[in-house]
Amino acid sequence: MILLSLVGCMTMDSFFFNGVAVDEYALGGDVIPAENVEQVSFTTSDGWTDYGAWAHADDPDAPVFVYFHGNADNIDHYWGRVEFYWSMGLNVFIFDYRGFGKTGGDPTFDTLLDDADSAVGYVMDATGKPSEELYYHGLSLGGCAAVHAAADHPPLALSTEDMFANVDMIVDDASDLDLPPGWFVDSEWDNAAAAANVHVPYLIMHGDSDTFINPKSAELVYDQANDPKVIWHPLGADHDETPDVDPEGYAEHLSGWISGVDWPS
Repeated sequence: MILLSLVGCMTMDSFFFNGVAVDEYALGGDVIPAENVEQVSFTTSDGWTDYGAWAHADDPDAPVFVYFHGNADNIDHYWGRVEFYWSMGLNVFIFDYRGFGKTGGDPTFDTLLDDADSAVGYVMDATGKPSEELYYHGLSLGGCAAVHAAADHPPLALSTEDMFANVDMIVDDASDLDLPPGWFVDSEWDNAAAAANVHVPYLIMHGDSDTFINPKSAELVYDQANDPKVIWHPLGADHDETPDVDPEGYAEHLSGWISGVDWPS
């Protein structure tokens, strides 16, 4: 299916961006009280307006958790994740890239990185905290955004989940054709190389049963990443399934990384 999509479009841009535009967010559920939810907007460095939402923790001193979501839908689709993190006692911020939700516009590799950097800048302004006191977590496409943001604005610590290493691996998995990645994609989507520019504690998570992004991607990223670093392959987890397959292990790994308890010495 991936190969047919690639050949039909002659580019991988549609593979990376599958946002759904909305006029208003639902942000439903009974987990987070309405008074703890705050919808906001911020201006990017190139003048665009991005939209996001806070799930404020009851504890004003709770860790600030910046969540970079995946390549599908919009904030509403990931609200269950926000509830999970909020239930861990985190002060969670989520936002939509261009082409997603209320943010609108046309997404590209460059706008994704600008949206990520601008979101971090907004969070620093809103909380009065430097990036070194924030925590970044990126899911799939959001891993790309988080890794690049971590190089520009180093956080306290970083984690990525089910992130692809580079375009070459995606193309190799999609077909047996020996074609240059540039035939499919207009930009350099090399997250493993970007990881080499990150110098903060880095937790790399990738389900060992991921059928969408090859779990070997995590090994390539780990090889390029700097110490301290840890890799974890949740057993039986397909793409974006770890919180459902192993919620306790997932929460333990994240909380241990946020607190610094699990950082290798």
